[in-house]
Amino acid sequence: MEVHVTYPKVKKRNFFVRNAHDLWRGLFTLVAYTCLIIDILTPGIHWSLIVIGALCVLWIALLYRPQVENTLIKKGCDVLVAVCLYLLLLESVVGGSWGTFVAQIVYFGMLVLMGVYFLFYFRRQKRNFLPLFEMLLAGMTATLVMLCLRVRLSWPMIVVGSVSLGIQLLMLILYWKPMMLEYHKKFHV
Repeated sequence: MEVHVTYPKVKKRNFFVRNAHDLWRGLFTLVAYTCLIIDILTPGIHWSLIVIGALCVLWIALLYRPQVENTLIKKGCDVLVAVCLYLLLLESVVGGSWGTFVAQIVYFGMLVLMGVYFLFYFRRQKRNFLPLFEMLLAGMTATLVMLCLRVRLSWPMIVVGSVSLGIQLLMLILYWKPMMLEYHKKFHV
């Protein structure tokens, strides 16, 4: 009996192509530890945190490939969270009160981009709405919490809440039935 192999033949690849992910991880780790050791040995601000944070953002933006929900919207949400956290880290290391302000601007800018992409390519992206929904919910919740605590809202925070609510309403107005079906699937209601 002869067995018919249906799998494609494994192509031979060189060492660097085969192990690129591990080599990048090793390089990032080496750079992070080197910067940390030099920073510990020298006085002054802890600049190594800036480098390590930047390496984390680069890793998430360029090299991180999740095995579940590896979509453009999920990637955008991951990069959005990483960049906003990095801006807050920069603010705490360097000083000043600009990090929160800039993080809010980046947040609503990325929400607009991901929302427009989702609405234009709704038929292909409707199953991938959960990461975008989480970011919209986080924006609306943060704005509501700040309003309830009577914190003076800056204009970027007002825009974050408005954009979050606007995209959510647009999703429901334009695609009511498919969105309700997706809500039922994702949240089991």
